[in-house]
Amino acid sequence: MALSKEVYKEFEDVVGEENICDDPAIMPSYYNTEFAAVMLPGNTAEVQALVRLCNKHKLKFRPICTGWSGMFPKGIILMDLRRMNHIIEINEKNMYAVVEPYVISSELQAELMKRGLNFCIKGAGTTCSAMLRGHGHMDQTTSGDDRNHLAIEWVTPEGEIVRTGALGSSDEWFSGDGPGPSLRSILTSAVPPGVTPGVFTKAALKLYHWPGPAKFPVVGHSPKYVLSEIPPNMMARYFSFPSVEKMWQAELKLGEAEICYELMGFNAAMVAANITTCNEEDEKMFNRLNKEVQGPGFFVIIAGNSAEDFTYKKKVLEKIVSDAGGKSLKTVEDPEIEGILMCQCIRISASIRETFRPGGAFNSIPIMGQRDLTIKWAIGAGKAKEPLIKKGYIVDDGGAFFGWGVEQGHLGKTEIFCKFDPRNAEAKAAVEGWQKEQTARAFKEHYFASTMGPQDEIGPALSNYHLWWRKLVRAIDPNGVSPEGGSLV
Repeated sequence: MALSKEVYKEFEDVVGEENICDDPAIMPSYYNTEFAAVMLPGNTAEVQALVRLCNKHKLKFRPICTGWSGMFPKGIILMDLRRMNHIIEINEKNMYAVVEPYVISSELQAELMKRGLNFCIKGAGTTCSAMLRGHGHMDQTTSGDDRNHLAIEWVTPEGEIVRTGALGSSDEWFSGDGPGPSLRSILTSAVPPGVTPGVFTKAALKLYHWPGPAKFPVVGHSPKYVLSEIPPNMMARYFSFPSVEKMWQAELKLGEAEICYELMGFNAAMVAANITTCNEEDEKMFNRLNKEVQGPGFFVIIAGNSAEDFTYKKKVLEKIVSDAGGKSLKTVEDPEIEGILMCQCIRISASIRETFRPGGAFNSIPIMGQRDLTIKWAIGAGKAKEPLIKKGYIVDDGGAFFGWGVEQGHLGKTEIFCKFDPRNAEAKAAVEGWQKEQTARAFKEHYFASTMGPQDEIGPALSNYHLWWRKLVRAIDPNGVSPEGGSLV
């Protein structure tokens, strides 16, 4: 749907001639979708003005920042927020940073490390927006999910500016809640559709202590980044265990001791993917590691605040692992490989290769909850894969699941996946059936409240949130200018 010249001019008056486009030769570069126009607002006031014009002309809109997923129906107004790319503030004393949407995680992390600080970089990677919600490799010490969002500035679908938490009452960013009712659950939606209508224009993020160097010694070129040296008082290792129970008990005790800067439950295939640069290297390394591991395992990074602190943490780590029968992979003890993994998992470039490995497509079921329960559920889901493996529908690539502790094991995430040939219709159908069946089992056996699947199926297990969510969207988007609101009007 093309905009009339008159309507186009109204939008142009807000952002300027150079920041709006409806050229059909240019717009397909954005997801190859037919938009009414693409606009690049430069600040909150321009975002608000654009949203109000969308309401005036009953035009749907969708904002993007660093280019990840979303619903992009044909004929909508696309707001590209790349001009809103400023780090507004780094408050060292109160340990928060305020950013605009197009500040990417690597940019913010580099500035924070200079100040002895760090933050939760999501597993999607350092090229994604620092404002992104979710989980990442450093959840053990930097928490994750919505816990790290403090005050937020939000332009609602009607064009109202809402400043949540402390920002709304004191013009400060230190808290995301109160005084009064909190909007945290609305703004950091974790369940389907997982998208809050409107536009986030600024957000404060919680910061954490960084015991490493002010400048992380990364050298090399993509896809092989390494460390010029292992930073003082830091170490990375991979340990495998005789059984899942032994592994879990060691993980629990490490959390109680609070000595791990990072703990990720990689399997051998994921480790291989993270330390290689092509499919041939990956397969060779996986075969090598598969001979070293004795069973399930996890990857850890320890980081000391001093030489004495590092020595203590290393001794505790070795004692807990030894008591559980764990063994260190000699391959990972190689300083070059250790450096690659440390770089991948602190600068967060690991997820792309560990997730999109060669040899087929992947389906997964991610879950959050009490760590031991998520593991027990995953064991059952893994056993349910065995008949499909025997039939050749699923390739067993060395690990039924992976996961990690959040906040030293207070919570945890587990994700079970399977590899299959997407060209095989029977395999595809079998995997989709396994996925649906195991998600339903999680509900039935009360392991967790999954965030996958249709809202009408998930909602009843989560206090009928889907009914409240629909009422909320109707209230804040009466003109249906967001894709979510448009489906309810």
